Amino acid sequence: MATIVAADISMSLDNVLGVAGAAHDNLAMLVFGLALSIVLMAVGANMVARLLDRYRWIGYIGLMVILWAAGVMSYYGFSEVTAYFDA
Repeated sequence: MATIVAADISMSLDNVLGVAGAAHDNLAMLVFGLALSIVLMAVGANMVARLLDRYRWIGYIGLMVILWAAGVMSYYGFSEVTAYFDA
């Protein structure tokens, strides 16, 4: 539960910035948007946690995606850095 709460708080930062930008100077819209954002993040995190608990193989697919993305970013990042120093 603590992990879900920590993830909700950290992932909600971009929602807070988006809602604040969309609300402009409307305080009621800001409060409503933030409350809705928090509720949706909590519900979504809870659904994902239940899916991962029921179907553990989804976690392995997520791990493979993260490893693939890390490999691609490392490869292209390394090649950009070496190209910068070779120039």
